[in-house]
Amino acid sequence: MGEIMKSKTATKHNSRVIEQVASLLGRYVYLLVDPRTRQPFYVGKGIGTRMLAHGLEAEALTPEEEEQDAEHSRKISSIKDIRRAGLEPKIWILRYGMGSEYTQVEAAAIDLLMTFQLTPVQPPYPLETPTQLTNARREATRGHGIRTLDSLVAEFAAPELSHDVDPLLLITLKNWNDEELDTPGGTMRTGYGFKASWFNQDTLVEEIDQVADSVRCWWKVDQVRVEREGIQHVVAVHRGVTRALFEIVPGTWETSEDGRRGFQVKPVLDGEMFDRVVGPFGHRTPKKLLGDRSALNYWPRTKTPIS
Repeated sequence: MGEIMKSKTATKHNSRVIEQVASLLGRYVYLLVDPRTRQPFYVGKGIGTRMLAHGLEAEALTPEEEEQDAEHSRKISSIKDIRRAGLEPKIWILRYGMGSEYTQVEAAAIDLLMTFQLTPVQPPYPLETPTQLTNARREATRGHGIRTLDSLVAEFAAPELSHDVDPLLLITLKNWNDEELDTPGGTMRTGYGFKASWFNQDTLVEEIDQVADSVRCWWKVDQVRVEREGIQHVVAVHRGVTRALFEIVPGTWETSEDGRRGFQVKPVLDGEMFDRVVGPFGHRTPKKLLGDRSALNYWPRTKTPIS
């Protein structure tokens, strides 16, 4: 399959990772985004097997025979212009895992972007302007909704979480919800869950306090058991990958009116434990046991999930 070429992200990953991502993508529709203007300049479609031959090259995600010569030339010209500035076009996967409808999805995206003027956001990331529409987001994509290709690749590059680590409390965060709520220590959070922008590690670190607010309350968790197990750290998990590590501050446990528990935390952003639990790509956690729908689990995993 050869070496993975030009993309700065791609050079971090081996052919095994690319093969896994390709098998996940199947038929996909993607956007190329200019990092200087934060706006898409190309919509294309492709099949995951092309990634096996071309890695994460933006210019090769669509078969050349499916592009008109002038269209292909303009795309390549834009990519070269971005690279002359020392940058790489950003690859956003709009939808993946599709059948023959991927051609219609591509056409609809092109029509939409050719009709309405977009206002870029900072930082640019999928689903970062949810208030622009009055729609509630429809979750019919079964996890195949808009993502950056970088974030998908990073998930497959993530090593498995080792059992040879200090005891941990794993908290699975679903998609972000805006909701003000009191938190331990007399503070208030603006929402809870995991934001799409946090797939970008730099953004996650910038907003680590919001991640902390999501993991530190309010849970049906047994404080006595946590302390008996010697658990001193809690981990934010999303899509089965560890995303952030926090130290539980002793003596800060509180109980809400409905009996749920919360605590205060300190972020852990570097050091040996951070590297073993999160690191540059996160660590993959095993699939949960059949019937386990709990957001909370002990690590190393036990047969008795937290309710």
